[in-house]
Amino acid sequence: MNLMLAVILYFGLAIFGLGLLLLLFLLIFKKSIKAALIIALIGLLVAAAPVGYQYYLTQKAAHEAQVKLEKREKNFNKHERQFLKHIKQATASTEYVAQKYTATWETLIKDGSVTIGDSTYTDNESAIAGEGRLLVAKGKLDDADNYYAIAQTDYESMKDYKTSHNKEQLVYAKNVLDKTNAFILAATRPNSTYQDYADDIYKTNKRHVRAIDQLKNARSTED
Repeated sequence: MNLMLAVILYFGLAIFGLGLLLLLFLLIFKKSIKAALIIALIGLLVAAAPVGYQYYLTQKAAHEAQVKLEKREKNFNKHERQFLKHIKQATASTEYVAQKYTATWETLIKDGSVTIGDSTYTDNESAIAGEGRLLVAKGKLDDADNYYAIAQTDYESMKDYKTSHNKEQLVYAKNVLDKTNAFILAATRPNSTYQDYADDIYKTNKRHVRAIDQLKNARSTED
């Protein structure tokens, strides 16, 4: 309560107290108490005014805070939906690349050679490099990284609207970024044997999917 309201409150209480004293005096001397009651009532009304106004201000501030909180959470949810959308696109692009590299490796292992574009390869290193060049030419190799970069921007926007209600989702979103990045790196940058590549893809994708599920479950809980 500010100073002005406090002054009005105490002034009203003083008038009320004066009215009570006058009432007591009039009762003792058996005089009409009407004037004393009016004074006491006026004192109560004056004292109640700042209390009521302070209550109004408190309720108004609480309402404004709630509106502000809801707006922050609405913006957070909007950017989170975009985040999940771009993570999904990054995932699809990563899986596409992984399938291409895996198919190249499996054909080479099965047939002893693999044809990519206009060239035929008989060893792992050159075959994988050839597949990589074809993916670059089609504009497919960088798709996952590009979508991931957009998802990072979405995450930064989510941080701008962090509240006590969605802070857990922010932790899970960061984990999604980390696990998705690991999956992208494993799939788009093969530098080992077929078995190692397949194992890395399986493990990183499994962790990546689990991280996304954790975030989605956290969102469902908040909803």
